[in-house]
Amino acid sequence: MSVRRFLVLAVLAFQAGECLAVDEIEWRHRAQGGDVTLTANPLGTAQRAAFYRARGFTATAIQPYAEACGFSFGMSNIGMGSVHTTLADWRAIGSDGRRVRLRPPAKWDADWEKENVPESARIAFRWAQFQAENSFEAGDWIMGMATLESPLPGNFRLIARYRDDKGSHEIVLDPLSCARD
Repeated sequence: MSVRRFLVLAVLAFQAGECLAVDEIEWRHRAQGGDVTLTANPLGTAQRAAFYRARGFTATAIQPYAEACGFSFGMSNIGMGSVHTTLADWRAIGSDGRRVRLRPPAKWDADWEKENVPESARIAFRWAQFQAENSFEAGDWIMGMATLESPLPGNFRLIARYRDDKGSHEIVLDPLSCARD
């Protein structure tokens, strides 16, 4: 089993309380666009803090990440061709029209490098995140955590862009909201 697959399964176990296949997770939000399915679950502050403290982060170092509006995302390619997505192309749009990007994992990592967070903790973080860029073939899926650059109050929608051999597409998850805990 690859390290990536192991860490994805660890995230699943963390979320579900046991080890489940990605298609067996009870997702709160699901949308399909063309041959791509996008799923999301909001993750609370305590969940993310505990997950990363168990992987070497101090409570102080992980607190900004844990307090950010965060989700676990899953994306599946159910088509016959390849799919590419870039997290920088995704947007959350608040009910007031305000647009917020998702914070790239590399920005979190850069903050922690400056704070001397151990490399082993930062590696665990990187492997559990929804990667900044993903390319996957027919039948493949990706899963990981991501946060908004800044919180949006109340409900908002997420527009996730991806490309396949037919062009550029969007999947909309609506309504989403940050976890309350």
